[in-house]
Amino acid sequence: LLVDGWWVLSRHFHYVPEILASFFWSLPALGTSFVAPYFYVVYLTILLVDRAYRDDDRCRSKYGPYWEEYCAKVPYRILPGIL
Repeated sequence: LLVDGWWVLSRHFHYVPEILASFFWSLPALGTSFVAPYFYVVYLTILLVDRAYRDDDRCRSKYGPYWEEYCAKVPYRILPGIL
C-alpha cells in the first residue's frame, strides 16, 4: 500500500490525469452548442468514481485492519479535500 509521492494525497490520485485528459480532449467544443463531446468526460468520471468505491470495498475485505490504517493515513479517494 503506497503512502508516498502522489499517493499520500489520495488513494486513487492517478485517476485525476485521466479525467483531465478526457476534459482537454473535448475542450475544443467549448464554444459550440454541441454537448456530445462532453459525454466521455461525464462517463469516465462516473466510471472512475464508482471504480474507486468498489476498489475500496474490495481492499477493505482483503486487507482488513491494515486497510483501515491505510485509510487513516490517506483519507481521500480521488481528490484531496473533496472526494
